[in-house]
Amino acid sequence: MKCLLILFYIRWNGTTKELKDFLGRMRNICDEIEDIELKGVYTPTSEWNAVLLFEAIRFEKGIEAYRTYHQKFGSPKIPLGKAELLYTFEEKKGYAVT
Repeated sequence: MKCLLILFYIRWNGTTKELKDFLGRMRNICDEIEDIELKGVYTPTSEWNAVLLFEAIRFEKGIEAYRTYHQKFGSPKIPLGKAELLYTFEEKKGYAVT
């Protein structure tokens, strides 16, 4: 199964503790959704505070994770965000065809 990487760049508008809470909640949500994994959080060399790196089979899985967060916890302190998709042409083992 082919997969894609989702880079979700954010500008955080809260405390460090709130950011850690947000990231922990996103990781837990991704653990509950099939075919998406939060691979890590990085500090980019750009105007963004952080970038979340997801691996998924479809972009809709990323949307599902963010909607689930919003439904459970309300809006995160992200006044601005940007998503980039990186598709791979290599087969990825372990992903179910949906």
